[in-house]
Amino acid sequence: MKVTGLRLLSHLQDLQVPASDSSAALVACLATFTNLEDPWTNEDAFNLAQPMLAKRLESVRCAAPNHFDSLIAQLLLDYVKPLFLKSKSSVLTDQGRKAIAPLPGNAAPSDFESGSKPWKFQSPHIVTIFQWILEQLDAAMVEKHWPLIIPPLLTILDDVSVPLKIRGCQLLKILLDVVPASLLERSGLGEVFHNTLMPYLLFLPSLTPEEESIPILNATYDTVLALTIARYRTTKTKPPKVRDLDAIFRYGILKGYTHAGEKVRIAELLMKKSTDLVNAMGIYCVKHLKNLLPIISKILTAPFATAYPPLLEASLQLLRAIMVNGWPRLALHRAEVLEGLIICWSKIQEEDKPMTALLTVRKNIEEVLRALVQLLGGDRDMRKDLQMLRNCDSRLETLLKV
Repeated sequence: MKVTGLRLLSHLQDLQVPASDSSAALVACLATFTNLEDPWTNEDAFNLAQPMLAKRLESVRCAAPNHFDSLIAQLLLDYVKPLFLKSKSSVLTDQGRKAIAPLPGNAAPSDFESGSKPWKFQSPHIVTIFQWILEQLDAAMVEKHWPLIIPPLLTILDDVSVPLKIRGCQLLKILLDVVPASLLERSGLGEVFHNTLMPYLLFLPSLTPEEESIPILNATYDTVLALTIARYRTTKTKPPKVRDLDAIFRYGILKGYTHAGEKVRIAELLMKKSTDLVNAMGIYCVKHLKNLLPIISKILTAPFATAYPPLLEASLQLLRAIMVNGWPRLALHRAEVLEGLIICWSKIQEEDKPMTALLTVRKNIEEVLRALVQLLGGDRDMRKDLQMLRNCDSRLETLLKV
């Protein structure tokens, strides 16, 4: 039925109807089918909606210089805002700024009270329309429509449903690509978003099922890192940015690994996100080497480490990032690094028929070891350690050659 309706709209659009008040209704209808992850959208509907939407927007932009901006405003005022009126956040003012002294909010309405959340129960497609709107905005439009954008965004982020929290993270990340850093600072919402996102870093097994934990952790880490970069995009001093990155590492990575590190898929995700954090910190990552390197070594030397090669690969990528960004302090931790790499390499060597993924891991270990030897080979203590290892195992003669 939806595909048939879209085909009829396609034929009607061929009549070249001029841009008018009906544009918002038509665009809202087409924007509903712009996300293939929605249950009401299939590939046929998506492929029909995209060219019609592009054609309609072209006619809107050609009609008048400010017509597109008026269309976005109409979509936000007439379609998005009415559905979120009953879900207003107590931490916001009417202008979309952080409330200085927020009043205690009313008790959150139950999810079973569908009347209080029409955007979630009666009209879930509005989230897709809202996402499409965010994708069209530039910096000037974001600032102009800020009071209409922030309340629904925070409402989606704060919802109790994990899939909607994930969607909220995705929406915020889209906004962060274009929002001016000065606007986040003036409105005080950089801190509000940060405080909203940080608890999601602890959606870990066993309280949160692993199948839900992985996607929300993945979305939250990406978004909170993007938020930190966006907040301090124009800041010349490093400390505020590094402070927030440190908080993400301590509150998210360390606590996450402590509580759920035995889950290999969770550990793999945490290693990947640690790599992103180390690259964002640069030289400031050295303060965390005392925590990171023991985790890497523990993963590489685990008795059944070879059973899940993706975790080994993620750990090696993290070690590469540490070598690039924190090399001045790496010599102090050389024993721990060498232990993890060589034990893991030896285990793979002892496998009768190692799988292809393990052969790739072994190759990467050899590359990391050679890079490490080149990086620290000039250190006298390092040369002694390497000679001792070569004397203990002849297989390491070529591998650890200075």
